[in-house]
Parts: sequence; structure tokens; C-alpha cells
Amino acid sequence: LLGYDFSFAMGLLAALASVDIGCGTVAAARRAQRRAGVFRLAGEAAAWTLGIFVVPLVFSLLNALRVRNCNLANGLGFFLLLPIATAVYGSGAGVLCQLMLPRRGRAVAFALPVLSILWTLGRLYVDPPVFAYDPFGGYFPGPIYDEALRPSATFFCFRLCNLVWIGAGLAIAWAASRPAAEGGPPSLGFDIRRWPRGRAAAAAILVTLGIGLFAERATLGFHIGRADLTRILDGERRSARIILRYATTGGPSAADLDLTMEDLDFRYDQLRNFFQAEPAQAITVYQFANADQKKELVGAGGTLYAKPWTREIFVQGEQFPSRRLRHEMAHVFAASFGDPMFGVAFRIRWKGPIPYPCLASGLIEGIAEAADFTDPDGASTTHQEAAAITADGRDVPLAALMGAGFSTQSGPRAYTLAGSFTRYLLDTRGAERLKQIYRSAGDFPGVYGTPLSTLESEWRAFLWRQPLSGEQRARAREQFRRPAIFKKVCAREQAARVTQARALMTSAPKRAIRVLEEACRDDPTEPNLQVDLAQAFAISGDSARALSLLGTVARDADLTAPVRARAAGLTASIQFHLGDFDNTRAALRDVLGAATDEAERRQATAKLRALDDEPARRTLGRVLFGDDINGALDPVLAFSLLTDFARVHPEDALGPYLVGRQLAFRDPPSAMPHLRAACEGSFAGRALLTDFRRECLRMTMWAAFRSGDLGRAAAAARTLGSESSEDAEKLRVGDFLERIAWRQAKQ
Repeated sequence: LLGYDFSFAMGLLAALASVDIGCGTVAAARRAQRRAGVFRLAGEAAAWTLGIFVVPLVFSLLNALRVRNCNLANGLGFFLLLPIATAVYGSGAGVLCQLMLPRRGRAVAFALPVLSILWTLGRLYVDPPVFAYDPFGGYFPGPIYDEALRPSATFFCFRLCNLVWIGAGLAIAWAASRPAAEGGPPSLGFDIRRWPRGRAAAAAILVTLGIGLFAERATLGFHIGRADLTRILDGERRSARIILRYATTGGPSAADLDLTMEDLDFRYDQLRNFFQAEPAQAITVYQFANADQKKELVGAGGTLYAKPWTREIFVQGEQFPSRRLRHEMAHVFAASFGDPMFGVAFRIRWKGPIPYPCLASGLIEGIAEAADFTDPDGASTTHQEAAAITADGRDVPLAALMGAGFSTQSGPRAYTLAGSFTRYLLDTRGAERLKQIYRSAGDFPGVYGTPLSTLESEWRAFLWRQPLSGEQRARAREQFRRPAIFKKVCAREQAARVTQARALMTSAPKRAIRVLEEACRDDPTEPNLQVDLAQAFAISGDSARALSLLGTVARDADLTAPVRARAAGLTASIQFHLGDFDNTRAALRDVLGAATDEAERRQATAKLRALDDEPARRTLGRVLFGDDINGALDPVLAFSLLTDFARVHPEDALGPYLVGRQLAFRDPPSAMPHLRAACEGSFAGRALLTDFRRECLRMTMWAAFRSGDLGRAAAAARTLGSESSEDAEKLRVGDFLERIAWRQAKQ
């Protein structure tokens, strides 16, 4: 596919080819005793280098007949910014090396891209970001799980800087050049006093400009160092084990910072007990305001990451308690028994006299998932999700998963399967041997005395014994349906289109429609794109076309239950705003029939309640459906309307539940009377249904915890655990009770 990945690979080849051709161009002119100036030689070398990339470009264009290319212009943009830009830069560098060092020029020229890329890798190792720009290596964007990627203005600006830098080098050679006595390329003399003034002035201007651009590389976004990041995230909180950095301007409140620090310290103690090991020094946590800021500064947007060897974690602010902090912190803890350089499951092995690196990526992510096992996100445990993947035929052999091949697999599946297997090893064979297998980078026979295939058979038999409901299977079918990035249709362009369309949905729905229509044409089998398109039609005012498209989606026999519920929910919203309440009810019943988790059921049930009478439609209905198809309503107005609903319907426990929900994370003490009334009060008319009662207990847990009423928080948690039959819920309750015990011990 002519896109980033192909162009990046070609760019690495261009780095070596271009310096070689640059040297060869000068050497050929020298043999032929052909007079040619510095810039002419550089131009000839660039032309020859670009010529060798015509064939791969043509093959990639022809391959578009076999593999869909969703944005040829962006593909050509990446080809321009990666191999072509590298070819121009490298050919000039090769010419300079051969002019300056006629005998050793080629060796030095080959060393340049190697040393440049090694320097860039060193920056990736030392500095916080996971993205990197390099004149020879091009651009590395960071984690592959941030799929959306297009040629950026920053990358274009970087390549302009590269032209200035190589232009400065060539200008110096031009100023220093002297005609060869017997013909051929010029020789160089570095007595500045003998340089022509005009040439010397041009070289000085370019050198000054090049140095200035390099000095401003952080401002331009090419290279963010730790000092730059500390200047932006200028706030700091410290404990004995944690350093938290955040932005003071528009940043979190003091109360939120207290909770974050407590959360980090609690997870630290959990992980120390889990691993029976801890980092040698404090862990630094960089907390960004949002994913966009994090993407701009360190190169990972939605993806959280850790650098175990520097004991640093990079996250964006989340509502307390964070569901993902412990996973990233576990990577730092694992560094205490990982390899000495990276702190991960890495080792150099030997085949006879030949060394080869062994990176056990499946163990790296698996051990973090295993450490975070007791706080699952959703209604299934990691083992149940792995069992659902296996039952659906979407699993892969562990041999393809535990090593470096982990990154070639579907991310959600790979993380879940590796996490389940690693947790199984922990529970059946203990933490000490798990640390040994991590340190050995996956030497299963050496550590366990058993080959991986035998352990895999035991684990799969264990998975088959996991209890799985129909809802859990249906939810997993959608959650793990999508393939790995390299097997998706135009993964990077499609992800960029969806991101762009959702940003335009409210302000420019017509433009969002055009973007989504392109996406649907390129991947007509992806139902979520069609639901997004239907939403854009509805927002633009074309309800008939939106309903028609949603009807087509609903008739797809292969549609997964979560997507079916999403499509039915959008249908209900459209019908509500058309004033057709009967069809709204029918669509909401379809949502309930397809729902695979509590949140979907609660939302649909509350919307059905809003249709029961006119006062409910004016209050609860307005909150849940919004004033238009966007569904957004001012939070203050929403709170006022929910208060009105509770006042007008005092017999309905849903009223105090919804008011308490609004307050639970804004002002927990104020939320407690409403939550107590909803969870514990007597409502002869409409008591809370099971899904609402369980959520009410969860909110009571956290609101009471944040209010300092640990007794009530623990009581709500125990009630929730006793009333739930789901293993995932029981694990979360146990984790919460452990948190309470930890706080009590600290007090």
C-alpha cells in the first residue's frame, strides 16, 4: 500500500542508496575529468537516486489494483516526505563526503545515516517522546495503536529544515571549491580568507539559519526534551515513591491531585506486593490535559505508555479512579527483573557463534495485564474474554504471540490472550518463576521444564472451563472483531477520516458526510462507518436518508449485537426528534434486545421511562435525547431538568438516582442523600431495576469513599458483591475493599 509504512521502508533504503550514489557521482566525474560544480554534482546525484525509486513507486501504484488505496494523494505525500526527501538530503551528503575525503569518502558517507539513526534511537531511549524525526530515517510516529496518520505540517517543516541544513553544507563546499588543475570536480580549500565574498556570505546566511532552526527544534516540534516537557508540565507533586508532573494552568484541582497521588501510591503498594520487588527510585508520572496535547508533545495520543528504563509513565488526565494506571506502572516494576538496558523481557541468544536478539513482547504486555487482572473493565474477566476469543475462532498460537510477533497481531486480542496466559502462569506456578520467565525473555523449557506448547494446552483447557454468557460472547465478538492494523483496509487513512468526521459532525455535518461517504466506499463491509454516516445525515437534517441507511444496517445478518444496539439507539433518537414516540419505543426495545452490557440497558430503559408521560418527556426526555440529534445539553440545564423530573415524579427511584449520578463525581457529599434515597428508599411505584441498583451501589461506593465515609463505602461494596453473580464485578469489589483497607491503614 502506498502509504506511510511502505514509504518509511523505502526511506531507509534511500538513506543508504543516496549517500552511495552521491559518492559515486563525484567519483565518476573525477574519473572522466569532467568539470562540474558542487551544486551540479548534488543535483545529478539526487536525480540518479530519485531514478531508482521510480520502479518501487510504479509497483506500489500498480498494487493499488489489488490492494485498495484510500488516499493516493496522502500516499504520494508520504513518498515525497520519506524516500524522496531522504534521497535529496543523502545524495548531497554523499557528494560532500567524497569531495572532502576522496579516499575515505564512501566509508564516511555510509557511516552518516547509520550514526544519524543511532543518534535518533539514542534520543528515543533517553528523552520522553516516542516519536522521532531524522534526516535519514524520516519520521517514526510512535505506537502503532494510534492508527490515524497523515502527512503533517510539522513533518513538512522538518523536511524544509533538512534542505536548509544540506544547503548550508553544500554552500560551504561551494565557497571553498577551487577548480581542479587537470579537470574534474573541484577541490576544497578551507582558508576562509580566500573564499569569494559572495559565496562566503551565502554560506554564512545558510549556516546561521540552519543553526537557528536546530536550536528551535523543540519549538518547531521536532525534538521535545525532558526540560521542554518539564517547562510545559510545570506543576509537581511528590511522595516517597511517586513524582507527578502536570500543567498548573487550567490543570487539575488540588482535590483531584490529592486523589491522583493517593491512587498512584495505592497501586504502587499493590504492585510491590504482587511482584515482591520494586523500582530502585521514584516513578515519574507525566499527566497531560488530554490525548491531543499528549500526541503533540510525546507522540502517543490515545495510547498510554511507560519507559521502564527511565521509570517514567505518560498518561492523560482521567476521572478518578484511573482504569489504566496500574498497567503502565507494572511495566516500571517489571524493569527490576527485566534486562539491564531496557528493563523488559529481552535477551541476546546465540545460534553457534551468531548472536540474535530475542524480544518477548507478549510477556512484556502480558505481565502488565496480569498485574491489572483484579480491576477488569466491563462485565468479563480477562480469562473470560480470552475464552470468548478462542470460542469465536479468533485466537492465535502462543508461539506467534509471546515473542516479537505480538505487534503484528490485533492489539485487543493480543493484549487479552497474553494477559490471560501470563495470569494463568502466575496463579498455577507462582510469581518467582514468572519473574524468571520474564528475565529469560521466554525460555519456557529452561524456567518451567515444560515447552510452551504443553503450557498452552493446559491454559486452553482452563479457558474452556470459563463460564461464558451469551452477552459476554456477543460483546467479545464485536470487541475483538477487527484485524491487526496491517490487515485492515487503509487502516491509517480510515482512522484519520473517522477522527476528522467526528470533529466536523456538529460544526460542518455536510463535510463530515463527504468524508464518511469516502470511508464507506473504501470499506463497505464496516458497519460502524455506516452508522457514523447515518448520524451525520441526521445531524444535517436528512432524517429520511439516515433512517433508510440504518434500516439497511439492521438487515445485515452478520451484524454484531453491540453495533445492532448502536444503530437502534440512533434510530430511536431520530424518531424522538421527529415526534414519532411509538417508533421511538420500538427502536429502544430493539436496543434492549441487542444490548450486551449494563450501560446500554440502563440508557435504553431510562429513555423508555422518559416516553411514559408528557412531564417526563419535557424533563428526562430532553436530558437523554437532547434538543437535537447531537444529544448534547448544557450540564447546568441538564441538572435542573433532572431535579424537576425527581420533583414531579416523587414515586420513582430513578429521579434521585439520576440527580445523585450528576453529583457523584462533582460534589460527593451532596450526592450521598440522593444515592441513599435511590438505593435504600422505599418506592411503592417504581423501585430501581437491577441494572440501576447495581450502578447506584457503585456510585455510592465511590462517592462515600471520596467523602471519607469508608464504612458506608465498604458496606455498599459488599452489598454489590453479594448481589452480583459476575466474576468481573466480584474482582472489582475485592479491589475496592483492598483500597479502603489501604487508606485505613495509612490513616
